[in-house]
Amino acid sequence: MNVDHLSLSRIIARQFEPSFRMLRNLIESCPKALWSQKNIEPPIWQQFYHVLYGLDYWFSGSRESFNAPQFGEGVNSVLGEPSDGVIDQAELISYLNFVKEKAMNFIEGMGETDFTLPSSLYGKWTNMDVILEQLRHLQHHIGYMNRVYLKCKVKPVEWEFYEEVMEKS
Repeated sequence: MNVDHLSLSRIIARQFEPSFRMLRNLIESCPKALWSQKNIEPPIWQQFYHVLYGLDYWFSGSRESFNAPQFGEGVNSVLGEPSDGVIDQAELISYLNFVKEKAMNFIEGMGETDFTLPSSLYGKWTNMDVILEQLRHLQHHIGYMNRVYLKCKVKPVEWEFYEEVMEKS
């Protein structure tokens, strides 16, 4: 692969790809007994839902085009607030697939000059700010969940490198 011909949007997207793989690995490797355990606050499933919901919102492009997912009564994405409902692992993997495609389309759809334009969701940030903030948010929760897994004696997920994505491209 010749990196001289990569667009900025493709370079950014290839950093998100391994992050999404790590998140998927965390969701898939979570033991069912820990998934909605009440003594883990916030519950593991809600951590995953929270980060996916944020990505879904910020990569919508506009408030009008964001459609909040419907996972049933009492499901809340806000950490620190109670949630009476629970989303199962299969539903979250499906949501992750949807959000990943949406994020990649948003990022790869950016032209070179679009990155410095104000975000349509928050005019004090540029589109690049939104993208980088979401990558930081995603990685924060991956690290946090790895720590939770370690405390619960569950093997954390391994770090994924973007070079692995480059080799497959």
